[in-house]
Amino acid sequence: MLRSYDVTELRVGMTVGRAVKDFDGKTLIKAGVKLTSEMLDSLRGKNIFSVYIDVTPEDYKPTGASLEHLLDDDYITCYKKCFALTQNLYYGFANTGKLDRAELVEIVRADNISELCDDGIKAITQIHNMKRDGDYIIHHALNVGILAGIMAHWLDYRAMQVGELVIAGLLSEIGKMKISKGILNKTDKLDDEELAEVRKHVVFGYALLMESPIRSLKNVLLGVLHHHERCDGSGYPSKLKGNKISDFGKIIAILDIYDAMATHRSYAKRNSPFDIIKVLYGDALAGKLDTHFVVVFMKKLLQAINGSWVGLSDGQRAKIVYLDDSRITSLPVVQTTKGEFIDLNRRSDLKVAALLTAQEAT
Repeated sequence: MLRSYDVTELRVGMTVGRAVKDFDGKTLIKAGVKLTSEMLDSLRGKNIFSVYIDVTPEDYKPTGASLEHLLDDDYITCYKKCFALTQNLYYGFANTGKLDRAELVEIVRADNISELCDDGIKAITQIHNMKRDGDYIIHHALNVGILAGIMAHWLDYRAMQVGELVIAGLLSEIGKMKISKGILNKTDKLDDEELAEVRKHVVFGYALLMESPIRSLKNVLLGVLHHHERCDGSGYPSKLKGNKISDFGKIIAILDIYDAMATHRSYAKRNSPFDIIKVLYGDALAGKLDTHFVVVFMKKLLQAINGSWVGLSDGQRAKIVYLDDSRITSLPVVQTTKGEFIDLNRRSDLKVAALLTAQEAT
């Protein structure tokens, strides 16, 4: 039988149960081959998250939660530093009406992007679990920027494009600094007038950037202006359709929804990645979100979380051992800490409630 192993769990001599392919479909290791140390070194240098290994039933025993891909001190330290910088950037604009280019450059420094964006599942787990003390808008902007960095890598963007997409994500909320705090912090449903005011943030943000040191970065400006447009014309501010919306706008729209749904707030419970995938897929089918970018995001996300620990809706902890990434909305097969295998596609009474951090999984 086949078992999905994190790359960090692989050992010399294991037999590959299913061909290992890169994101372009090129076969790296054929099925039936026994792993060598050279093969392991090669896999760890590529963007491969898990490998299916052929195991006997007695080999397939419950394992304790490992720490790979989950939150660590270095990640949290880098996140907190970038949060403080993002807050200074946003509040500085609120106080002076000017964008501090030096602070922006510091946030998107290569080592910060590398720490926060290179390991997809670590970043996704953080977004679902880290406490968001302080200003929600700043957390949301930083998380959309992090997701933008991950998505840029998944799209094989060049270094300059990666940086620009990260900046577009980071600045997607900058226009909200011109919206009343009373409206932004309201927990009840906004009335029509308040909603119209909030929706102005994309125009405010675009206008700011047009007068800023980064006004020449047209993709960034359009990403900020367009990230609430929808492909069917139902978005704002201009009700643009299809190819009238910039690629950055289409991408940031997906990431904005993902982070908003992953957040636990006083009036909204955090959702699992599978809950969010269902919403994104529905919006793509309805013509609201760009199908190509949604499919790329969902497929790469599923590949990233394969092997992760999750909390089930009945309180059990379990590890994802199989995901059929050929079906976007497929649910995982999990193995509980008691050793029971559960195919969630066959259990309407049970679902993944959340990704778990290392502390929650052990």
